[in-house]
Amino acid sequence: MTLEEYVNANLMNAIVRGYTKDGEVLVRIKGLSGKNIKVSFTSFTGVPEILRIDIPIEGFVLTIVGKMTGSEEGVYVYTALDKVGVLQRRTKPRYASFEACSIYGFNTLIIDVSENGCQVISEFKPKVKESIELTFTKKGDETIEGVTIWAVEEEECYRYGIYIPNATAFWNKLVESYKKIGEVL
Repeated sequence: MTLEEYVNANLMNAIVRGYTKDGEVLVRIKGLSGKNIKVSFTSFTGVPEILRIDIPIEGFVLTIVGKMTGSEEGVYVYTALDKVGVLQRRTKPRYASFEACSIYGFNTLIIDVSENGCQVISEFKPKVKESIELTFTKKGDETIEGVTIWAVEEEECYRYGIYIPNATAFWNKLVESYKKIGEVL
């Protein structure tokens, strides 16, 4: 599967961070085709001429820096600049997991973990950059605080990545248990 196919099949309508010369914006991915990416903005004060977008893909981050080349009905087309679009490895390895928890009482399943974060499927609708709490009731009501860094709306739930800036002993023990199983993503 190519990067283009992966983005179009799995990340259509995902909300990710975008960066402009004036700061950070949130964008919704509307499609990737060759050197062109289509996006809509969830919030902005003006349409930037140059936009950088970081897209999480299976253990990597695809960075696209593009110049606006067109628009139609709130969807903007950015064409990647030459010599840009570097794939970067995430800072910590991820391990497949199947850990039940809750986010503010909503059923949540952690599907991968790393030392500094996780990916979840949840009934809770997140906002990017929102602080959240994961509660593990089956493990003694442990609570971990994190920040949502990207989100995708699935059919009847939400899939998103959570950055955990201050890993606790509980979190480290949880990660170690899945690390021992050895399913590196």
